[in-house]
Amino acid sequence: MKETFIIIGEGPTEYFFLTSLKDEFRTLQNIDPQYPKHTSMAELELKIKNAIDQGYNHVYCMIDLDNKKEGKNKCDYVNLKKKYHGKHISKPKKGIDCRIEFFETERCTELFFLYYFKYTTKLYNHSNEVEADLGKECGYMKTTEFFRKHPLHQFFTKQGGSIYDAISNAEKSMETAEERGYTFSELGKMFKKLGIEQQD
Repeated sequence: MKETFIIIGEGPTEYFFLTSLKDEFRTLQNIDPQYPKHTSMAELELKIKNAIDQGYNHVYCMIDLDNKKEGKNKCDYVNLKKKYHGKHISKPKKGIDCRIEFFETERCTELFFLYYFKYTTKLYNHSNEVEADLGKECGYMKTTEFFRKHPLHQFFTKQGGSIYDAISNAEKSMETAEERGYTFSELGKMFKKLGIEQQD
């Protein structure tokens, strides 16, 4: 039986990025990238439940922490993560054998894109600041029109970036993430689990 994966992002950025990766990496051909139409924790949970019911073996959630720092958003996210992250759901009679993992980026997915080009642990107070630094590196713009015209992975590569550098930089960021508390990404770990590793 082939292992099946679904990756749930929180918006179009993640969807378009994952779709661009599918064009290049054979290991991702059977990945189903999805995102909720509304980025609420309730809809994210609905996507997770649907993925479990559909029989996926692995449900990976790409999480931006920029809007989960305080108040109700933080509380809702903490509860959702506690409920699902690291859980193994097995219902043999229904053909369900599913593992769920959350992969966080602080502040936003654009940090992983920036890691295509350079390593940083700079403190960003808002996701717009990450997007601005990324724009300086490669001309990135966070619009659906830009995503449609420029498949993201290929665009970053043409501008001199490397996903292998991004994975390495993301993993490096996690070495000190706990003591720092900001500017880190677990997406390097996720992509390694999906089989994207630089060949020696």
